[in-house]
Amino acid sequence: MSGSYQDKDGDGKVAWYADPNMPKEKPPKGQAAESVEDTGSDKPTATSEASNASILFDPDKQPYASISSTGETTADFTKAFEAAFGAAAPKKLMAQFTSELQSLQARRSNTRVKGKNGVDIIVQGVSAQERENILNKYLNAYATSLTGAAQNGDVKASAALQKGNFGVNLTTLRKAYAENGIPFNQKALMTTAIDVTLKPEKLTANLNLVNLQAKTYFPALADKIGAGYTVKQLLSPYINTRANVLEEDPEMVDLKSLQGIAKDPKNLMSLYDYEVSLRQDPKWRFTKNAQDSMSSVASGIAKMFGLVG
Repeated sequence: MSGSYQDKDGDGKVAWYADPNMPKEKPPKGQAAESVEDTGSDKPTATSEASNASILFDPDKQPYASISSTGETTADFTKAFEAAFGAAAPKKLMAQFTSELQSLQARRSNTRVKGKNGVDIIVQGVSAQERENILNKYLNAYATSLTGAAQNGDVKASAALQKGNFGVNLTTLRKAYAENGIPFNQKALMTTAIDVTLKPEKLTANLNLVNLQAKTYFPALADKIGAGYTVKQLLSPYINTRANVLEEDPEMVDLKSLQGIAKDPKNLMSLYDYEVSLRQDPKWRFTKNAQDSMSSVASGIAKMFGLVG
């Protein structure tokens, strides 16, 4: 645990309480001199402890905000980063997070908000959600840069994306979209992966959202998607048929190209009709099986007219 500013006697002045394990850590900057006192003067009483629980203050008193120590912000960022990416946090990114958080906390020390009955309220520091938002911003920025580098062929970046909870969540979400034929925005997906990394309980909700989108995209499969199957599993016979007729790699077949066979909520196109439609695709004419088929037809016609033996 790192040191922190506290106001135990509730008099509007804070005192720096050092972490026993970090006795040389200096208090962070940002507190006005007139709002700071030594720990000897910050002695709580039964009355002050009760009043200190309130966030109200008299109009003539100066508000203050608790400013996180560098040790505290470093520990928070390191823990979140290592869990997310399975690697040591870059010092530059850590310093930027600390600077932005402490800066916001310092600005809050001069903020007053009108409460009930016109009484001012102390805005004491930064809320947990705001702190998380700042942390998310830097984690997301790192994930974005890492993904961009990987897309440009950086082998190390590609390997880094597979580590930590972020890599696991990103892979899980990306696979869910891919196996259900749902288009997605790469940047938005990374933001979601970061959010899920910090709040694991959100993963199920996001996967359920993918299923909901799949039901809308492929309405003929809605009931089976609801039973736990993916679009790729349900359309496997169609994928293989397309791969055979158009001579494509079944793993490279884009599920979005199959949307037409499942657009009717009441009926799924028959496999036979789908195969017939594929032979009407201009791509089919350039396949070997098309050329073989046309050659066979030509040979049959020639035999019919006695042109060949």
